[in-house]
Formats: sequence, structure tokens, C-alpha cells
Amino acid sequence: NQERVNIMSYQKLSPVELIAAVKKKIESYTDLKCYDAVPVNAESPFYYAEITRILPANTKTMFRDNYTVWIHCIAERSDSSVGVYNLIEKLQEALSEDISLPEPFELIMQTDDGVQTIKTDKSGEKHAVVTFEFMVCYGFKCKI
Repeated sequence: NQERVNIMSYQKLSPVELIAAVKKKIESYTDLKCYDAVPVNAESPFYYAEITRILPANTKTMFRDNYTVWIHCIAERSDSSVGVYNLIEKLQEALSEDISLPEPFELIMQTDDGVQTIKTDKSGEKHAVVTFEFMVCYGFKCKI
């Protein structure tokens, strides 16, 4: 008597919906703009979020994807790094609270993977990149 696993076709979370949820959390907590595409001459300080990787993370019972998101913190022009450090701190506080995803998606894990780099852009603005991982379940496997 062999067991079969019923594999249904599930819809994955759209990258657009994930970035929208990240932007909403950042903007509501920091009162700063978070872009998915930075407009020409955008006034700093602001954040910019981009998905850099989507990997399957399925288990025996769940269909999951792991989204890597880089969040760029762009501080006002200054010789000091205090502005960019403040942006990093506000961002990490904002995302210490889980993002909200639409039904039927479930956020399994939200992880701060830390500051990847801090540099000074040609414009004189300090620029940090902070990486976050979002593990999202989009369906369950069932045996029939």
C-alpha cells in the first residue's frame, strides 16, 4: 500500500506584494519614504528596497520561499556617519515587528541579516545596505 502525496498548484507570493508589505512597514514606522525605484533627485534621507534573491525552502509538509531583500539607507549629505547609523537603527526597529502579508500567505520567519556595507556615494550621501530574509509559506502538502 503506497502513500501518495497530493501536489496541488499553489500560487506563490508576488515579489510586488512582498516589497509593498516591506515598504508599508518601513514608512509607517520611520515616517520616511521607502522606494522600490528611486526617483531622480529624490530628497534624502530615504530607504530603497529591492529583492535580490528568491529561493525555494520547501519542507515535507510546506511549500515555502525565502526572499532576500536589500534595504538601502540613504542619509543626508554629511561628513558624519551619525545620520546613516540613525537610519539603520530606525530600520532595524521597524522590521523587528513582522510585516503583514495578504491571505493566504503566512510569514514563517523574518530575519535581520545585518549591515552589509556602509559607503559614501558620489553625491556625498552616506549609504548603507541592510539585508533581511523573509520566509513565506504559500501552501501545505497533504497525503492522500
